[in-house]
Amino acid sequence: MSDELAHIVRGVRRALELEEASGIGELFAASAERARRAPPSPAEPSPSGSPSVAALAPTKSEVDLFGNPVPKASAEVEVETPQAPPSLSGLAPAGIAGRAEIRQASLPVLQQLAKEINACRQCGLCETRTNAVPGVGSAASGIVFVGEAPGAEEDRRGEPFVGRAGELLTKIIQAMDDAHLVPGVSLSRESVYICNVLKCRPPENRNPLPHEIELCSPYLERQLAALQPRIICCLGKFAAELLVGAKGTIGGLRGKVYRYRGAKLIVTYHPAACLRNPAYKRPVWEDMQLLAREYLTD
Repeated sequence: MSDELAHIVRGVRRALELEEASGIGELFAASAERARRAPPSPAEPSPSGSPSVAALAPTKSEVDLFGNPVPKASAEVEVETPQAPPSLSGLAPAGIAGRAEIRQASLPVLQQLAKEINACRQCGLCETRTNAVPGVGSAASGIVFVGEAPGAEEDRRGEPFVGRAGELLTKIIQAMDDAHLVPGVSLSRESVYICNVLKCRPPENRNPLPHEIELCSPYLERQLAALQPRIICCLGKFAAELLVGAKGTIGGLRGKVYRYRGAKLIVTYHPAACLRNPAYKRPVWEDMQLLAREYLTD
């Protein structure tokens, strides 16, 4: 090994050790592995004319440190996990009629997952929760909203997004339906699916911890595999960073179209953030219009 290459390897090792010490090394490593295994896709503009996405793009050099060619970034970022089934390689179908079979097949899987989540004791959150909160809704529309974690009212009732933030999300979904943003598809809490990254409430509504996300995210992955969504909307930072596979602010991640297995994926502000800062409501509505446009195009 040359002195120059050995120096590079030592530098990378030190960086990884620092990340691990800060408690996020494992999550970064998992994201990097997903990005490494994802097949390169040809560059093409997003149907909505969205700006190109650089969240997971490689550096501008044409080869990496070991001389391997580096693919160029595309307008849509494919975030593919190693466990992605081949059946999810293409964009999932749209429309109530086109998704009837998926909805029916997902029901027993979601019910089984709910039982597992309610019995889960993998992390300390099981000691402080009142109820686990698996998810609510169906695969009927092919639209999934993913938030951060349950709050106090969600913990009490065992259902996601039923507090003040949940009331706002329900109003947003109703406004989308009233505006007929997705023609021919009735949008409601029953026809979309709503869930969180964490299935149990963190004490005092604190942020999820890295090991909690690591232990709980397989439930979300299995839910998404059963639902086969056409489009996923990440509500807030933790859902966005997990499913996009990259760190960033909501302002920097929103307005772009990503890919997760057989679904498109967009990012917007959490409804709780809109309650704290009403100025976020306008960009959230813009993001819902983006969601509708992307839903209607392949």
